[in-house]
Amino acid sequence: MIEVVGLQKSFGNIVALSDISFKVAKGQIVGFLGANGAGKTTTMDILCGCIGADAGTAKIAGFEISEDPIEVKRKIGYLPDEPPLHREMQVGEFLTYAGKLHGLRGDRLTVRVADLIERLELGSNKKRLIGQLSKGYRQRVGLAQALIHDPEVLILDEPTEGLDPHQILQIREMIRGLKGHHTILFSSHILSEVESVCDQLIIVDKGKVVEQGTHNELILRLDGAREYHVRVRQGALALAEELKTDFGQLSRITVKEDEQLVSFMSKEGDEILDLVARRVLDRGYGLKELAGKSKKLEDVFFQITR
Repeated sequence: MIEVVGLQKSFGNIVALSDISFKVAKGQIVGFLGANGAGKTTTMDILCGCIGADAGTAKIAGFEISEDPIEVKRKIGYLPDEPPLHREMQVGEFLTYAGKLHGLRGDRLTVRVADLIERLELGSNKKRLIGQLSKGYRQRVGLAQALIHDPEVLILDEPTEGLDPHQILQIREMIRGLKGHHTILFSSHILSEVESVCDQLIIVDKGKVVEQGTHNELILRLDGAREYHVRVRQGALALAEELKTDFGQLSRITVKEDEQLVSFMSKEGDEILDLVARRVLDRGYGLKELAGKSKKLEDVFFQITR
């Protein structure tokens, strides 16, 4: 749905993008991560046709941005870090205006505006001036204008920036509810938010894509193995000895006997859990807990970009 190959962009002597390439599959929510100045907003501006690239190509739904800019704009909804709102207009009035800009008319426009006002819980503010709304509600209006024409692709640049924790949770749930119907490229400085919402991650640093994949894929590539632990009712020490003897694919096997907890590392992925669970059950150790332990996204991000 989104295909970017070798994007480059400079502003005078400042290189903003030197090599940005990635793909986003239809229906996915993909997190676009990077420190300030890494190239996130520049990439998003190019994808939306706000600025041109010096080199490289970018396609949205099969249309190349430089060749079919109007068709691309029909396919995308964009919420920049500062929502493009007319503060002197009422909420309903502004959304009607935004819909007309996208060619909506008549009953189709009326129904679409009413639907978004209900979905984004803007009903009590429909006739209020946008300039009188809290930042959280202005973000909702900004999201509504990005969705007004029901685009295939949504590009969201820091949609929860400056919101309080309650507002962040609300916007996060709204974005999660769009999964499947829209393909979403989602930038945020709140790494825990990206981890909870996104299917895939793209990490950029100094104008280049340095890593991409799921959270677990990044962990395995960086660490080479994942940590797991198994808690049993009895016999943790004996279980650990069996794992050392019979499971050569495990490493760093440790025991906390007072907690009946065995920890180990594996490169095999989550399939190893089936084998360990079967051993615990067959030997009568009494399985109480078996799970993987991952680094937080913050750890991955700082390891890649430091």
